Amino acid sequence: MNRLFLILLIMISLNNCASVMSPEGGPLDKNPPSLLGTQPEVLINIKSEQKITIRLSEYLKESSIKNAINIFPMHAGKVQYEFRGDKIDVWLPSDLSKDTTYMIVLNTTLADEHGVAITKDISIPFTSDFIFDSSAIQGTVYGDFDQAAVLLWRGIVDRESMLNTAPDYIANTTDDSEYIFNYLPSDNFSILAVEQYGSNIDYSKGEHAFYHQNLLSTKKVNLKNIDFFIHKNSDSEVLDKDTLDVAEDNSDIIKTADISGAVKGKFLHPIKILLQNSSHSYVQAVNLDGSYVINDIIGAKYQLLIYEDRNNNDKLDTGSFLDKTQSEEFYAYPDSLSCRANWELELPLWKYQEETIK
Repeated sequence: MNRLFLILLIMISLNNCASVMSPEGGPLDKNPPSLLGTQPEVLINIKSEQKITIRLSEYLKESSIKNAINIFPMHAGKVQYEFRGDKIDVWLPSDLSKDTTYMIVLNTTLADEHGVAITKDISIPFTSDFIFDSSAIQGTVYGDFDQAAVLLWRGIVDRESMLNTAPDYIANTTDDSEYIFNYLPSDNFSILAVEQYGSNIDYSKGEHAFYHQNLLSTKKVNLKNIDFFIHKNSDSEVLDKDTLDVAEDNSDIIKTADISGAVKGKFLHPIKILLQNSSHSYVQAVNLDGSYVINDIIGAKYQLLIYEDRNNNDKLDTGSFLDKTQSEEFYAYPDSLSCRANWELELPLWKYQEETIK
């Protein structure tokens, strides 16, 4: 009897052990963490030094959290936190201002336990008031870069202050090179896009871009299509529009494509068309009647932009700290273009000023 009881006990024990084992095989989880909610659920009437619990959909990689949490506007100070698997307890700073909507921002360095990082910033608003600010600024950063950051200062900020004063808000671009600032106050703002941002980085020496206006205002309307262009590097080469590249062994001429079309908009001549990807760049002047032709294009996928080349230097100038200039205004064609060898691609009339809504 005792022997039978012992056998049954062993079988039950083995069965229980098997029931908690992870199943073998199956696809890897490639989904990044997502926000499930907070405690309190609605973050209004919040007090300084209050604890807020952030719940996410997956267990987090603890080492990814350290540089992933910020509070904007940045003058709020550093945040204290405690990691609890799929939760983060956050203790707010002690010097919060009244009547200000702040944001806890989890940036794209945050990853789950498998190392899968979020693809865009997660913004969690909170305020000591009973209503959130609701203004927004958003747009796209064009060019060739891995990831860019857009810096935002409240009010009119000169170039020297941009270099010596931390921005009030920072937004990282997504995989689609888009960015957004939500929960902003109704106010004036100064803005700058940089390829790389850090508290100890002199971003005037790296690739950066100003907007074509020196002041943005959310006092009347939310701002969309606040776009920037960041060049690949300062010495990027523009290909001659009438030449062919030759293969390395000089035995075969690379087959190319042509693009033609017409534009209509508000720019004054000289107007230039820029066709670019990470490997090739072409600039072509637009004729007085709005027509253009770009010849000898290496087959690939491209982004098409149009800009008013004020100094006629065949380059989309993006502004300068030294000269205190703004970017030349540009518009991006709404779709990328695929050029194939020996193709002649004719584009429909592009009314480019209608592509931007502000």
